Amino acid sequence: MAAKQEKARKLIALFCKRINSTEASQESLPLGVEVEEEGKGLGFICRCIVEAAGSPAADQLLGTTPEMQAEVSQWLSFASSFSGNKLNIDGRLKLLNVHLENRSVFAGRGLEISVADLSMFAVVHDIVTEESFPELVKLPHLLRWIDYIQSKDEAAKVYPHIPVEKAKFDPPRSSPAATASKGTSVLAISSSVRSQTTTTISDTAASSELKAEATNVEVEVSKAVEVSVKNDKKAAAAAAAAATTVGGAQGDEAAAQESSKKMKKEKPPAQKKESDTSVSVLDIRVGLINKVWTHPGADALYVEEIDIGEGSMRQVVSGLAKFLTPEQMLNRKVLILRNVKPGKVRDVLSSGLVLCASNSDHSQCEPVLPPEGSKIGERVTVPGYEGSPEEVLNPKKKQFEKIQPDLTTDDSGIANYQGKPFMTTAGPCRSSILNGTIK
Repeated sequence: MAAKQEKARKLIALFCKRINSTEASQESLPLGVEVEEEGKGLGFICRCIVEAAGSPAADQLLGTTPEMQAEVSQWLSFASSFSGNKLNIDGRLKLLNVHLENRSVFAGRGLEISVADLSMFAVVHDIVTEESFPELVKLPHLLRWIDYIQSKDEAAKVYPHIPVEKAKFDPPRSSPAATASKGTSVLAISSSVRSQTTTTISDTAASSELKAEATNVEVEVSKAVEVSVKNDKKAAAAAAAAATTVGGAQGDEAAAQESSKKMKKEKPPAQKKESDTSVSVLDIRVGLINKVWTHPGADALYVEEIDIGEGSMRQVVSGLAKFLTPEQMLNRKVLILRNVKPGKVRDVLSSGLVLCASNSDHSQCEPVLPPEGSKIGERVTVPGYEGSPEEVLNPKKKQFEKIQPDLTTDDSGIANYQGKPFMTTAGPCRSSILNGTIK
């Protein structure tokens, strides 16, 4: 652990030196910062070093927006907790691979490296060098990110190079012009070009020139789409004019109607509102059970008073009496879905839902636990789905029912939505029930 921390200190010191454009020696940088609080982990140490470096390094590496700063904090906590047996580590590496599937870096949506990337690189590098390479080829997005970070001069001075076999880009065999002539819309071509450009940038992600090139391609595609739309409108107008001026010929009228039908068919299908299908509509909070008793009308139910930082207790009814004793429930931190519509359960008001994990035959069930150090009342988020939640979920839309099938625990017990973890400022939420469902 000491060697890992020392290398991480050197890596961050070099990045701070470059950003601050200082002529000071490496020893005078925050490399030698003494971290008084022990047991906080690698992420905490990395934050202390960056904060000691001052502006502009701290401003850049800790996140340039409030959203990015929150993500950085989450991943620093995750870096501090990254340990365990091989099963847990394998599960966490898979989790990282899923997170990086549509991203180049851990925090933010661009190519800007933050202290989240540097701390995670310090953690993952040692694991990757210890594991067998055939297993790691199954994690292409993680390896692509490793190659991006180690391509920086600062990382190369501290860490041995890890060989990464990059995926080959196979360009389409037919040109956009040829495809368009066969009836494919320019909108579809532009979507393909954008997809291929995003994949190429994500796979290489090595320089600002590539980012500029991607922007140029995006502008060119947008112009092509505008030209296509204008041409379609001109063609439609010409067809209509021809139909009215040719003495009402039935064949021309039929052609005009056929052209109109084709244009209507080419309209893109309406998409479902994200608010109906995205986990971001759920308002999940960290809560603390302050009181629990058996439901007066049902022995299988508990009634709990839960503090979620609102200033008053929230009463929730849960079907956990068959699985846990009141003593096991009391003073326990849990996850509360707070924006469900309040209602009575056997004549007792319930104003929330305790999220629980269960196995396939429902013989085991327990509340999903936030990590130690998480704050009462803080919102649990999923990376990539940080939108504003609904004030109250609409029962008629069955929003939770649509989202719930994608709420699971993985093979290391981490709670997730479609493979992306439930995160707090202290790290991911988890359960002792592996590969379970969350309700």
